Amino acid sequence: MSAPKRVLQVSPAYYPAISIGGPIFTNLTFSKALEDVDCQIEVLTTTQGLTEEQKAQITVGQLSTTEFSYPIWRFPYIGYSNYTFSPGLFFWLFKHVKRFDLVVMQAVWNFPIMAAYLACKWHKIPFFIIPHGSLYDETFHLKSSKVKKFFLALYVKKMLIEAKRVLFSTRDESLKVNKFLSIPIKSSIVPNIVDVENFNLLPAKGTFRQKFGLDEDQIILTHYGRVTIKKGINYVLDVLPELIKQYPKVLYVIAGSDERNYVQELQDIIQKNNLEKHVVFTGLLSPEEGKELLVDTQIFVLPSLSENFGMSVVEALLCGASVIISEHVGIALDLQEAGGAKVIKLNDQSLFEAIYSLLENTNEREKMAQMGREFVIQNYSYQAVEKQLTQLIHG
Repeated sequence: MSAPKRVLQVSPAYYPAISIGGPIFTNLTFSKALEDVDCQIEVLTTTQGLTEEQKAQITVGQLSTTEFSYPIWRFPYIGYSNYTFSPGLFFWLFKHVKRFDLVVMQAVWNFPIMAAYLACKWHKIPFFIIPHGSLYDETFHLKSSKVKKFFLALYVKKMLIEAKRVLFSTRDESLKVNKFLSIPIKSSIVPNIVDVENFNLLPAKGTFRQKFGLDEDQIILTHYGRVTIKKGINYVLDVLPELIKQYPKVLYVIAGSDERNYVQELQDIIQKNNLEKHVVFTGLLSPEEGKELLVDTQIFVLPSLSENFGMSVVEALLCGASVIISEHVGIALDLQEAGGAKVIKLNDQSLFEAIYSLLENTNEREKMAQMGREFVIQNYSYQAVEKQLTQLIHG
């Protein structure tokens, strides 16, 4: 038997920085999968997304072996949080990266990724890149596009071309990124891994309603994830007045951390349309509280402008909710083919008709939710994805 591969996983942020959103859990499950396919891994990251209380409870600036089954190094960053400039991390990489057979970079635009690329290039270490949707055309132009254009020309194109593999999470991401960049990259599709066993035992139905004082007959539409402009929350608010005319007990629950004070923009829309009694903001929920919400949800709605995968969609399906997603959600094509989701164009009429039709037809809603759940278990579990990883890493 060959010796285990020594793999370094580099990420700007890492668990328990759950305010970052889905990628935090994706990185965590990827680490476990690497261990399962006979890799000796270490994680290198920064303190991005951690609260002051969390920082006080973990080791910063040196090796930690007590948090996970593998070693983790966390370094503080300076300045802009989304760039995570970290001199300590930079010097660590050039000193230690030669110990590894492979480096997995879990982002594209951040300083830790640039530093890892330079260190790998200097020491001739092969590397994978997992973009997490950051290379879509629409995501590229959504914010900081001038800076990204500069980085793209400076090193990102070279980094992608020189990568041993670029791992996309969906067919949609692979097709769109290749079309957008038009450069020769070696890529594979490896879906985000979902710990489906974590959803075998779900909270009791009604737990979320009881905590928030909601009636049993209220119809819950849900957003679960970061509260940011690209999630399309405003589209749901736009159709809510018309839905309320047909279903006066509709309630839109918006759960997640606020990004760039976007909650205030949404509250302005809510007040303008007199929707205060029909919208609830919960703030950031713990994973268990998130499951409580999703178990009590009739319809999970994600009319996103751009989503490379859609981890919250998968979690909603595993909790028994039916889902409506835009065509820009990475797993939309796969779920639509499996009959596990309603996929819409990004316009008010399409969204209204999708929500209304599911509220009118309980049988269709429940059948779609069941088919979506079965598809998730068969395609995104550890067992399904680890076969692909084994071939990529050891093949």
